[in-house]
Amino acid sequence: MNNLYPIDIADKIKELSGINVFRNTRERKVVEHRALLSYILRHNLKMRWTNIALFYENNGKRMHHATVMFSCKQYPTYKKFNKKLKEVQDTFSFKDNLNYDQIDRIHYLENKCNSCETKLKKPLVKLVRDIPEDRFEDVEKQIALLKKSWDWKKTKSV
Repeated sequence: MNNLYPIDIADKIKELSGINVFRNTRERKVVEHRALLSYILRHNLKMRWTNIALFYENNGKRMHHATVMFSCKQYPTYKKFNKKLKEVQDTFSFKDNLNYDQIDRIHYLENKCNSCETKLKKPLVKLVRDIPEDRFEDVEKQIALLKKSWDWKKTKSV
């Protein structure tokens, strides 16, 4: 199998093992297969720790980047005692000349866009967006005066 996206790998692991790695459980089999997925995403697709965690979050599994790091670190031990993990891992092949790093960058940009959208929905931002351009200078002066008054009030009360 070549040119896989993270969700394709997760689906293939589920197909081969019958285990849903996105289940919120600490069941041993699930934890071991989740470690396999994390290992592949990090070492073969070169995804960043945080984006691997976000990938899990987007698929319903609560996960933090530190948990992903620990999972990857534990994978060689799991593989030593569970030979089926190695069999599943061997079904995947990755071409070195492909830039899997782009997947990681796409996740990063999606998160940035979501963050910007959230900020644009704030009431103060909406209010400022509606100001006519010919009034920008007046509004800037008024806001500067307001901020100065806060500083003045803070230093006077201390």
